[in-house]
Amino acid sequence: MVESLLPMVLVLAGLWAWQNALRARERARELARGLCARAGVQLLDETVAVRRLRLRRVPGEGLRLERCYGFEVSVDGADRQRGSLNLLDGDIVSWDLPNLDAAIPASSGNVIEMRPQRTLH
Repeated sequence: MVESLLPMVLVLAGLWAWQNALRARERARELARGLCARAGVQLLDETVAVRRLRLRRVPGEGLRLERCYGFEVSVDGADRQRGSLNLLDGDIVSWDLPNLDAAIPASSGNVIEMRPQRTLH
């Protein structure tokens, strides 16, 4: 009897794990989109990718699953820079976005700096 239930239990466990991973990726995409909007950068390709999965010990809570996602952003529409987002059971633990101060030159005083037009050859 148990031998006949084992394959079904394994299939159900696999489906649960797959659904859990899809929900976590969708949550990470929403959080990355929000972080990019607040930082004033564009989330490229509207997607995130898992870089690392690991179990992390949290004091008082035991072991929890940490997912690290990577994505690409653009500051001015012509560049591609990497960003990352770490989630612990769906909650943001940390994130990393490009340094916007280094990417966009600051103007001095009342002078307006013009960026050169980029043309395609």
